[in-house]
Amino acid sequence: MKIIPDIQGSRYSSRAAFTLIELLVVIAILGLLLALLLPAIQRVREAANRMRCANNLRQLGIALHNHHAVHDQFPPARQPFPMVFSPLARLLPYVEQDNLHHLVDFSQPPLDFFGTGNNHNDCDCCPDCPSRQVVALFVCPSDGVRPRVPGVPYGPSNYCACVGSGTVGFGNVAQGDGMFTDQPLRIADILDGSSHTVMLSESLLGDGNVPANPAAANPKRHRYVLPGPSDPMPTACESASGGSWNAQRGAKWIDGHYGSTLYNHYYPPNAANWDCGNGWNNKSLSTARSNHPGGVHCLFGDGSVHFLRNSLDLAVWRALATRAGGEVITPSSW
Repeated sequence: MKIIPDIQGSRYSSRAAFTLIELLVVIAILGLLLALLLPAIQRVREAANRMRCANNLRQLGIALHNHHAVHDQFPPARQPFPMVFSPLARLLPYVEQDNLHHLVDFSQPPLDFFGTGNNHNDCDCCPDCPSRQVVALFVCPSDGVRPRVPGVPYGPSNYCACVGSGTVGFGNVAQGDGMFTDQPLRIADILDGSSHTVMLSESLLGDGNVPANPAAANPKRHRYVLPGPSDPMPTACESASGGSWNAQRGAKWIDGHYGSTLYNHYYPPNAANWDCGNGWNNKSLSTARSNHPGGVHCLFGDGSVHFLRNSLDLAVWRALATRAGGEVITPSSW
């Protein structure tokens, strides 16, 4: 114990003080406790984010069924070009976004394909531009890219409509065997049963920056899309042949294209393969992806939300995407 002089007088104080070694030991112990505590905090945060993500999908499921109750049909994946509004755009009145819905002009294209549309040609000078608005319900809190894709002025979406198994016409939207095609479908069209048919799932947002060799940027390449030739084949996509990489994945909730709000089940969830398609993004092999450890959330036709693992059998994964495939599957298999 050190004897410390009393600065107020000549008497000595018997107060104890830490030595340098003792201080370093305390710091080391605190660092160790923090290192043990941090993963637990991260797990709790991810658990909360995962619950919020599942709740987002549940609300979208209620909105889909409310849309069906009003219009006697679900919204289509898209209408013929250029009126390619996404299913999410059609759900705005049913997710407490009436004001934003009134801003959308459904008589004009969703984006500026021909110098007119809902982007008003210059989003930066139009604060009420509907395509620019960020809708919190459309964003998964676990993604990490927020509030929008860097360098892109549009409002993003982590949630995508299921076109089907992706085995028909290279995932052609017009030939989709899922619940969202270029024609609106009804609940009666789900011959496989609504509790066995996926309607929506998740997707990762692009980071706005394509690296020098995106094909080698595993797993970060899952944030990119590879547009290829007009009629691509899976082998060409898997070899990264043709086209150029796009880092704007999920950047536009208003747009009904692959790479924005559509996906299919050709590859398993969070597959090692990158997503690819044709230059018009109406054909694609584009699977569900998320930052949740181990899998993705899926909204089923009955309004339930389930977490499907990356290890799910591919045949089961594809069967869950079809509305009338006639497959016999049980919940125990997924």
